[in-house]
Amino acid sequence: MLRQTVDTHLNTDEKNHYTLFFWQPMGENILMVYSKSSTVKCALATASGAPLRLVDRVNETLSASLSRGGLDIQWFGGIINRMNSEISDVYIQIGSRMRQPFDIPITSENISLKKKDPKYIRNIHFDLSELIKNHGEINSRICISLKINGQMTEFPVKTFSLIDEKNRYSHVPITCFYADDHAVQLRFSTKGNLVFVCRPMEKVEYSRWFRFWESPLVSGFLYRIGRFIKSHSSRKVAVFYEKFCEKAEEGAYDIFLEARKDHPGNVYFLINQHAPDYLKIKHTPHVVRQYSIKYYWLLFRATTYIATETPGHMNLLRSNNKYFRKTIRDNQFVFLQHGITYMKFHGKNSPFVAGKEMEPSYIIVNSDKEQQVIHNMLGIHNSHILKTGMAIFSKIPYKHLTQDSDDIAVIMLTWKPYEEMEEDFTKTSYYKNTVGIYEILRRYLSADQIKIVIHPKTNGHLENTPLASSIWTRPISEVLSIAKLLITDYSSVCYNSFYQGGGVVFFQEDLDLYESENGKLIPADDEYIGQRAFSFEKLETILEDGLDHGRILLDHFRTPEFERRYQTINEFSDGRNIEKICDSLRELKVL
Repeated sequence: MLRQTVDTHLNTDEKNHYTLFFWQPMGENILMVYSKSSTVKCALATASGAPLRLVDRVNETLSASLSRGGLDIQWFGGIINRMNSEISDVYIQIGSRMRQPFDIPITSENISLKKKDPKYIRNIHFDLSELIKNHGEINSRICISLKINGQMTEFPVKTFSLIDEKNRYSHVPITCFYADDHAVQLRFSTKGNLVFVCRPMEKVEYSRWFRFWESPLVSGFLYRIGRFIKSHSSRKVAVFYEKFCEKAEEGAYDIFLEARKDHPGNVYFLINQHAPDYLKIKHTPHVVRQYSIKYYWLLFRATTYIATETPGHMNLLRSNNKYFRKTIRDNQFVFLQHGITYMKFHGKNSPFVAGKEMEPSYIIVNSDKEQQVIHNMLGIHNSHILKTGMAIFSKIPYKHLTQDSDDIAVIMLTWKPYEEMEEDFTKTSYYKNTVGIYEILRRYLSADQIKIVIHPKTNGHLENTPLASSIWTRPISEVLSIAKLLITDYSSVCYNSFYQGGGVVFFQEDLDLYESENGKLIPADDEYIGQRAFSFEKLETILEDGLDHGRILLDHFRTPEFERRYQTINEFSDGRNIEKICDSLRELKVL
């Protein structure tokens, strides 16, 4: 292997004993052997991360501010280059929005963090109008990019002196305001990285009512009063809601109704007045309209949020209301989940990871397997994981779909974030796979037997194709209740469908790419609850054997082995999950 060493033109610095002996590409990584301070080190690093091991960095933000004039950063640091590496093409960049050349200090001497020598201080400025104009992404990490010996690499601008890791409000934006139809923020990440946030304003943010109640003066007053009352009262107030406060179908509303039996004056359910379910439930006591006066009081008076989504769904995602963001951390959050966590990987970017803004105080799971996965992935202690079964499974009858049920096949694929920037939607795997699956099904089923559940981000593209007549426009819960066969790729909705008696087929032709972008899927090969196809040819073989003259042969897709696997992932089918959830919350004195 040593004979294959790549010459990277690095020199030995005898004074400081820094030497690179070996640099060898190993697939997507680099194998390095080098000496540093008289110690020989061996490392397998990513291609982008390996060059950073050849230098030392001092990297500290002294001040950062965002105003209508722009983003201003005073930065202290530099590159300590004892190996005499070639350093070029240095930029300060705001995510993929924009970048500008950066005169980074480069030295072979140590840089003292205590003395703050002015020659290592740089002032950085970006015009706000330019940052808003280039709005291809919402969260933009502020980084320094450069080439080291021709290898491109980057590292984030750090804020060690500005952030206290013990501060529970470190997630709250430093600055936030509205400008040119955008909500903009400057904030820290959980790792102390500086992040610029820019998103288009929501319709409600233009209203005077919203601006008044969300203003720092009013929200700050409500926050302080609410916090005072909570600290001087033993009364617990629980607020329930579902996705964007626009639903009452995922189980949170049903738990709210159950909780009202014992705590009629202490529980409330939030819903938007334009939600389809609002008219059905608006007369139920303690159902509160989103953005009403009572709603704003409850945001700050509540002691517990109980929901199928993060607390951000009570208001707006990436809200500009700093006091709402603060009160989230003051209160307990019981995460009911809206789907079984046993499909997609939830890594460090998950909002539910321990220590993050949306970390749940308690989370509901359906089995020992799911509990272990959540403990390992999210870092949540087992004592905060409640194995009661999800509320949604108390609302739907177990295995009500049979061979005699209507022969309905449902296509529901996962939206891939890495395809969002694709200008031509027809080139995405989402489009190609949906169309390809539909065309295969049409050889065996009529168009009215096929239902397609599309993601909102398809932006109407599929509605202008021959598939339009098969697109499902009503609640997802309704289509799952009739799905005798579900074809998906990586969606945990498969467990909901299987619970009701349907069969599942997984189409995963882009599995390698998906896992490289999102992390390895959770189920092992022998844990899937349906057959898997990695090509259209294999999918057609599976479907050909299970579809017969317009009929879906359920036994072909739903075998005893798949049943056994499912019961290890979802252990509850007695319809009593809501009661068990409420009992657990009472025991914990959450209610």
